[in-house]
Amino acid sequence: MSGVLRSGSSNWRRAATVVLVAGWPHSSPAAGSLPPPPAEGFRMLFLQRSQQQGFFPGAHVFPGGVVDAADSSPDWLRLFAPHHRPPYFGLSPAPSPRTNFPVVWPLGSDTAKLDGTALPDDIALRICAIRETFEEAGVLLLRPRTSLPAAPEPGCALPAPEDVDDWRERVHRDPHHFLRLCAHLDCTPDIWALHSWSGWVTPFLSSGSRRFDTAFFLCCLREPPAVSPEFVEVMGYQEMTCT
Repeated sequence: MSGVLRSGSSNWRRAATVVLVAGWPHSSPAAGSLPPPPAEGFRMLFLQRSQQQGFFPGAHVFPGGVVDAADSSPDWLRLFAPHHRPPYFGLSPAPSPRTNFPVVWPLGSDTAKLDGTALPDDIALRICAIRETFEEAGVLLLRPRTSLPAAPEPGCALPAPEDVDDWRERVHRDPHHFLRLCAHLDCTPDIWALHSWSGWVTPFLSSGSRRFDTAFFLCCLREPPAVSPEFVEVMGYQEMTCT
């Protein structure tokens, strides 16, 4: 089932994922070790889930994961200021109304409970997708705090710091550390590079099976980012065409 996701709580676990598309360099002597470029001139990043994962073990998936309360923390407001402010933080056009799915208060602590000070869903979902892309692939979809929203053309991922593995371990233990990483780098999540694509709800498989209410975003980059899988939830990655 697809469609735009609704604000608020539901009986599915809220999640976000990124379809990360990058331009592919043309063949050259210096790039002889790279696979031949596709005719389309771009490739998408797929991560292969570990065989120990309970949900689709071994599957090739886009980077993403479950929303955490840290993704909607009001502490992000200070990082986005002064150039980007609520309610839409420079996103244009304003987010579309979300489809009304059945509402049941979530039981897990991983779902952000929005209140008057927390970020709106459309922002929190983007931050979640960007955080999970860093955790799983080591790719930082960030931009300097002082920069204005980017032009429509594709951008680039931020080069990872030398202590990227230490930061990734901290973020994995506590997602609030992603905000601290952004502050350390004087950057914000590049929420403007993520474009709403679709929303998928996991169909009913069996009683007690996991179900996710997932926002899909598209992010286009000029060139493939350096990918560094974390090899706990992920066992590898591939850059593939859509054909």
